[in-house]
Amino acid sequence: MPILNESALKDKLKDNPVGVYLVYGEESYLKKTYVDKIVSKTVDPAFEDFNFHVFDGKECTLSDVYESAEAVPMMAETKCVLVKDFPLDSLDDNGFEQLERVVSENPDDCALIFSFVAYEPKGAKWNKAVKLFEKHGYAVKLDKKTSMELSKMLENGAKKRNKPFEKGVAQYLITCVGSDLNTLLNEMEKVCAYAQGEEVHRSDVDAVCIKSLDAKVFDMIKDLTAGRFDSAFRKLSLLFEQREDEFQILGALIAQYSDIYRAKAAVKSGNRAEMIAKYYNYAGKEFRLTNAARSGSSLSFEAISECVDILLDADTTMKSTAMSKRLVLEQTVVKLARAGR
Repeated sequence: MPILNESALKDKLKDNPVGVYLVYGEESYLKKTYVDKIVSKTVDPAFEDFNFHVFDGKECTLSDVYESAEAVPMMAETKCVLVKDFPLDSLDDNGFEQLERVVSENPDDCALIFSFVAYEPKGAKWNKAVKLFEKHGYAVKLDKKTSMELSKMLENGAKKRNKPFEKGVAQYLITCVGSDLNTLLNEMEKVCAYAQGEEVHRSDVDAVCIKSLDAKVFDMIKDLTAGRFDSAFRKLSLLFEQREDEFQILGALIAQYSDIYRAKAAVKSGNRAEMIAKYYNYAGKEFRLTNAARSGSSLSFEAISECVDILLDADTTMKSTAMSKRLVLEQTVVKLARAGR
């Protein structure tokens, strides 16, 4: 069975929820959502203590998992065994033999789930484990949604709450709070509850949603590239007042000037800025390239390259000297303002 995506998993759960699952990927919210769905479809709450067993992968053995899966359901037709963060990527040959026995001999009345929440395994051994689940069950990879998919999900959610988003507001919300699905859904609930009109407007988002550090730094960069230097320095001072970590502020500056550099390079070569997304990890954050192209449109390629060098120097200074981190950032923003002229 090939690796399942969200749509294929939905179809599988409609048909028959029992089976062997490997649930992994970048999107924590979706992983938790679908693990919970498998559990709810296979475990009668009245007999949960008997028919739902959870193992911490760092503290159990594959023999423990096998024995639990083999147990007969109590007063029910199905049961569920959930194994969290079992180190499949560090199994030896004997361990893989045990794993194959566990997944190939899983009873027809058991939903056996290996779920990865705390970390994402990689490497040859992990790939070997994935192939075992493909052979004997279902490998389910739940990665970040694209920016367009997130926008559609937010718009549909707002409509269900009788507070449709004004055009462009869903994308604006993503820009403000980031692409984490759990955060986005919480902020959507908040802004729909707050909005007084028939639609949710940008002003509603600005009123109640907490901007991410990336969004705050992006606003500062917009001021820098537009020549609004006083406003940019006020925004930097506000970040200090809000006790944002200096390393994280610098990291956000580096990331966003890197976006501008990449977007500018794409446009210079005759492509659209969004084309870069397929070469880097921009899933759910494609809007950053669009915004970067807009912010960097007034800067020459040479000026952007100079800005990147300034930020790399600041990173070295901050990490290797005793100089005040706040002073490093203040001097860096002054240099960025000069480079953009």
